[in-house]
Amino acid sequence: MSYNNDIFQIFPSRVMVSEAQEFDWRDDFVQWVEDYQQQHEGAEVSNVGGYQSKGNFYLKLEDDSFQPFKDKIWNHIEYAVKCYAEEIELYNILAGGASLRLMNLWFNANPPGAFNHVHVHPGSLLSGVLWIKIPDDSGDLFLRDPTEMNSYCLGSACVTFPAEEGTLLLFPSHIPHNVGVNKSEDTRISVSFNLDFG
Repeated sequence: MSYNNDIFQIFPSRVMVSEAQEFDWRDDFVQWVEDYQQQHEGAEVSNVGGYQSKGNFYLKLEDDSFQPFKDKIWNHIEYAVKCYAEEIELYNILAGGASLRLMNLWFNANPPGAFNHVHVHPGSLLSGVLWIKIPDDSGDLFLRDPTEMNSYCLGSACVTFPAEEGTLLLFPSHIPHNVGVNKSEDTRISVSFNLDFG
């Protein structure tokens, strides 16, 4: 008796990298972050040794100083989502009138020695990070196979994404991820966010 067999690799995760062609607001935002940290208490979520703003911190500001940055960040997110959705079911859902809303947004400031431990973003569809200030050797982003329970990056169960200023990474929220230790002598700054249907 003979048999015919087929083996399929299924359910790959879609991850997208979107690089801004213009990033002339970087220095202004870095200064804004430095000023904000001196006046507001941070949150302890996934960060170790660094500063993480509270989610949706900008809703409680007494001025509109963050609004120009939020507009630029949101424009990049919208563009990235549109490209990300092409040729997958998400495109038809969005074309049918559904929209993705910004659930929360926060910034991370990791000084030398700081890092973000392995975590996921439950309750959202897509998550992302926009890298703002990335000194050399200040920590890469690691995306991990959700089925691999080992907390160490062993072989193909982990993919490294080197951080680049002005670049946005978009990925499914259920993917475990972390940021390596900042081994530079300067602070690493990024903006993170979650999206869901709204």
